[in-house]
Amino acid sequence: MIPQDKIKQIQTIWDNYVASNKRVLDTKGNEFDNIDEARLNAIVELKKFIEQFQTGIINVFEFKTNVDSFNKRNNLWGFTATKGQMFFNQLVKNSESDIEKLSKLLKECLYLPSNLTEALSKIEALEKYSLGISSKVKDKRKAPNPGSVGYFLSYFWQIQDNRAWPILYTSLINAYKELEFWQEKENQVQTYRFFYDLNEQIKVVLKEYTSKEINNWDAEHAFWNFKGNPNKTTNTTTIKKNKPIVVEEEEKIIAVNASFELSDYLIPKVSKLIELGNDNEKSSSAKGFAYEKLVAEIFKQLDFEVEILGQGTRRNPDAIIRYREENTVFLIDAKAYSNGYSLGVDDRAIKEYINHYCPKLQKEGYKKIGFIIVSNSFKSNFDGFINEITWNTDIKRFILLSSEALLYLLAYKTKDRIPPATIIETLVSLGNPIESKNIIEEFDDV
Repeated sequence: MIPQDKIKQIQTIWDNYVASNKRVLDTKGNEFDNIDEARLNAIVELKKFIEQFQTGIINVFEFKTNVDSFNKRNNLWGFTATKGQMFFNQLVKNSESDIEKLSKLLKECLYLPSNLTEALSKIEALEKYSLGISSKVKDKRKAPNPGSVGYFLSYFWQIQDNRAWPILYTSLINAYKELEFWQEKENQVQTYRFFYDLNEQIKVVLKEYTSKEINNWDAEHAFWNFKGNPNKTTNTTTIKKNKPIVVEEEEKIIAVNASFELSDYLIPKVSKLIELGNDNEKSSSAKGFAYEKLVAEIFKQLDFEVEILGQGTRRNPDAIIRYREENTVFLIDAKAYSNGYSLGVDDRAIKEYINHYCPKLQKEGYKKIGFIIVSNSFKSNFDGFINEITWNTDIKRFILLSSEALLYLLAYKTKDRIPPATIIETLVSLGNPIESKNIIEEFDDV
């Protein structure tokens, strides 16, 4: 039973949600006009994918791709993050040698449970399967995280019956922790049982308080409004430690914040990257050299093979990072500009780097070559230059990456065991410039 003092807190959370006009933000911090209606429309399509997979019209590969593509266009449940699509991708990739076994298991687990006991048995089966993969894989980052099973399955159950099954959101757990009525459990079975029971109690509390029926989405939205949704509107330009936000106009902005403190997942040395880029006391050469070394160190911590070329000749980028498993390599140019980086005279130098190193890297067997510029911010429009480079040279992807985005990449890699292949996929799929909010939207738990 929920204690009386906690009941009062739940009632206050509901009152605040109602006072906000039942406001719900999407993963980019934009307000939904009516998220419930949008979800109901999306469910029609998602249920078709589930039914097609269950009946054998599409296989697990097609099912995974269909769900991924749809959720990227309609990210109403946060499935695009690590506990959803990333878990699905790793589950399938690690099961390719016996894909029929996984397909059979998924069909059984995704089939709508008739009661909580049956749901928990399905969670136990998929958690056991995921643990089996993890025990055999040397690099645990490439294995599906068993801690994602509860969210993953409850998402598909809610698609089939949204009134019966609440989704095990990390954001809701964080809210419950802050209110001090969450208890950590040893496995996903125990976690979902506790979560399910707590959610039912909260709905009863709110039903008695409002004299109205309260469904899973009502409770979810209220707690997102309180704490769980990391994307909140702000009117302030205050810069928090380790979370600087560049504001271009004096107007109401949307700040997309991670569900954790950035400094919790960074060693002190690399956490000073943004500060170093903004430093106006060091000489430009000293600042540039230190910034380049730190950028190289971060890519090393992201598990790339890093070759530092250093300052000196203009024909050298600052570093080359390699990932042999994917035959992928990037030329890295780090720019420590406090007021934002613009091309200027560097366009010629960049072309020299490319023309000099691409043939060498191709001889080493690298088939995918990219170019990354890292800076605190970017001033000019690079589109024309980037189009010219990707059309006329062997560079397949030209990336503008902010310092803060790079730090968040490292934090998520440390927190969620993200492998280099996923990092590469993210970098090449996002538009320029890549900022911290883009990385948070891609990887943050919901």
